[in-house]
Amino acid sequence: MVEVKRLELLGEKTLHQTVNPKLLVYCPSMDLIALGSTDQQVLIYRLNGQRVYGAAQKVNTLRVEKINWKPNGQLLAIAWSDGSVRLIGAESTKVVHHFSTTLDDQEFSGVTCMGWSSNTIGRRAESKASKLVPDTLKKFFEGETELSKEKAVLDLPKDLALLDIEPSLPKLSILPAGGTSDEVFSSRSSLDALFRPFDPEDNDMADVMVVGTKEGNIHLSIYDSFVVGSFKSPVIVQRRPAYLISHASHRLYSTHALLMKTTESEERIYFVPMDLRFLSASSEYLSILASRSTALENLLRYINQIRCLMLAEWKSTQELPSRFLRNVNETLAEQENRDIVQALYHSVATGHTFPVVREWLVDELTERGHKRWDKAVVSGLENLRRLVHENMLPALDRCSVILSRLNGIAKFQGPDSSLGFSSAQITSIMDTIASLHLVSAKILLQVVDELELFTSFSAWLRYEIDRLASDASSQNDDGDKEALIDHGKVLLYIQTVMTNSPLAAFIGEVKPEDYEEESAHVGKGAQMFDLLTRQLEKQEQGLKYRRTLPQVDFLCKYLRAQATGIFTQIADAEKSNVLFGKASELGMAHKDVPVEMKMKIIDRNTCHGYIAFVPKDFLNQVQVVQVELLIENGISTVRSTSSSTMQLGDGKIKDLKFLDDKTIIVLWEAGGKCNLLGISYSIGGEGHMKYQPHRISASRSKAIVFNNEEVIDRFLQSEFAVDGSFVPEYIMIRPQIGSKNNDERKRLVILAKDRLRYKVFSWTGSSSEGKVDEDVPMS
Repeated sequence: MVEVKRLELLGEKTLHQTVNPKLLVYCPSMDLIALGSTDQQVLIYRLNGQRVYGAAQKVNTLRVEKINWKPNGQLLAIAWSDGSVRLIGAESTKVVHHFSTTLDDQEFSGVTCMGWSSNTIGRRAESKASKLVPDTLKKFFEGETELSKEKAVLDLPKDLALLDIEPSLPKLSILPAGGTSDEVFSSRSSLDALFRPFDPEDNDMADVMVVGTKEGNIHLSIYDSFVVGSFKSPVIVQRRPAYLISHASHRLYSTHALLMKTTESEERIYFVPMDLRFLSASSEYLSILASRSTALENLLRYINQIRCLMLAEWKSTQELPSRFLRNVNETLAEQENRDIVQALYHSVATGHTFPVVREWLVDELTERGHKRWDKAVVSGLENLRRLVHENMLPALDRCSVILSRLNGIAKFQGPDSSLGFSSAQITSIMDTIASLHLVSAKILLQVVDELELFTSFSAWLRYEIDRLASDASSQNDDGDKEALIDHGKVLLYIQTVMTNSPLAAFIGEVKPEDYEEESAHVGKGAQMFDLLTRQLEKQEQGLKYRRTLPQVDFLCKYLRAQATGIFTQIADAEKSNVLFGKASELGMAHKDVPVEMKMKIIDRNTCHGYIAFVPKDFLNQVQVVQVELLIENGISTVRSTSSSTMQLGDGKIKDLKFLDDKTIIVLWEAGGKCNLLGISYSIGGEGHMKYQPHRISASRSKAIVFNNEEVIDRFLQSEFAVDGSFVPEYIMIRPQIGSKNNDERKRLVILAKDRLRYKVFSWTGSSSEGKVDEDVPMS
């Protein structure tokens, strides 16, 4: 009998709600466990059981369908039953991204799979040299080396593209809560997580998310939230689409492996290679292009939030004063044939107050009303000033930086490139940014002026209320107060701002029909900035002008529409480089045991895909199918398909998972005990599987049979008593990523049969007592 390997307990947790075993994932970079409970909560725990994060559905009808960690552990993706995916920051525990995997007109009934992986961009042979270039240029600028001494060939356009000045810009300020439900901008940690500067070291890597729906659609996105598009199921069986149940990839290959499944009654599974040629054959600037497009999209969300807050603050400065003035205006129009502007101007200029105005000031407005008026206007204008100065203008500067980089790439690539956009389109967006910058500057100047004028007006109004409400003996003391009032500014405020603020030309809600009309006018070819400048000159001269054009609401929406068009074109260019290979039927899997898949590197152009499952109605057998893929120029071909089936005595297989490139971990119950088995599935050497050409009809008859004693002797890793308080039922292996694929980082999570307890283990010798992973810094 082989030596039984002992599992070392690192942590355990008892929960209040049962866990869905399909919603249990381990963070690749930190010792964090995310799980979904049956009451539709998503929770994150440390090894010591401390709760880090908890979220419940916002609508009672929503269910948590899938959860998964980003390969670097920075984000957790949660897929809900309405097709939405929310990305949670590991540090901030805020929703930093959200998108939908289905269109409004598409039928949707649930998410069946969500995979998230990292891939190398471009040819692997060039990756080493490309990593040297930024380092070489950095050393040159720092004066540490001479270019003549460096062997790497410099690529000036690429080096310039990788130079990033965004880290040198001041950080964006947080926004006050309100306006919309987008709360990601209201905390420093979530804002920093959302606007991470581009790291040149990540230039050769791309994060790819694959989401499958029950209808068979496959949704593809890269760089967290940049949506490439949705694809219909590549497998159609009896006029019904198969749906995605598993996804696997290797970081060195642009080809991903998909497992598709037919209806619940048949349980047939199919292997389909998916070639993401935009990773291998597209521009070397894909990383910059997609990451900066994502950053631009987030900036537009930020600007839209500012727009909403500006509208809210503007309304707060207008509603209460308008209500006060409306009442007295109606009375003045009926009794004295004048309006409040004329009446107050008369009071300031002559010192005489009309009876109606006196009654309004003393009996209706009063000191309390004046305080409310002053607070509403001053706080609203100060918030407007802060939003424009601290939020809007810095955001527009960042947009300009990103757009200049995209414009440079477009110019260097030329008009025949496959980027999906042209330099002229980027220039048009930059023109809109410049227009919004001009309007924001105008608003800032006007807000400052109005604050100064209103301060004088408010002081005079308070003086007037006190004077009219006091008796004659106390009026002698008011001379000093009146001397401090700048009556010229009071008159200017009453005449030009009080009932018709110049800010109304820039801040207000634009009707849909007005937006469509102005968009059509701007789209005729004239440059927006020149057109806006002419309209503002007419407005300042009191002439008739196009009132919709200077509105922040219109400019922000038009900017969003322009950017959406660019994003769509980029996505369409990438989408055209996604190819699906021919489907290979693998057999019928048992529905109560998961189907697992892994890709393994063989050489530069060859890889093996391994699929492990329990054949239908044979709970004591494990079948491994090996698919050999030949990849040339980013296009894959199935070279061969082999399989091997192993019968594990008369026991029952509860769960199975790939541990690494050599071993499958199997949770096997037999003889009153639950055993953890380690089966080598690799070819040659100590491999336990004997692969033969895969044939659906003959696959079961060639199973390698072991009795219970032989299974224990050959494969046993650890054992658990079934009659104990903790009965294992499901297992989960921590994902192994990149260079961190080592024994010290291997973790095993075992979920009990009652689904209320789980335990976290490491293998003996892979972690000393009390030792756990150090958190990887996210910045």
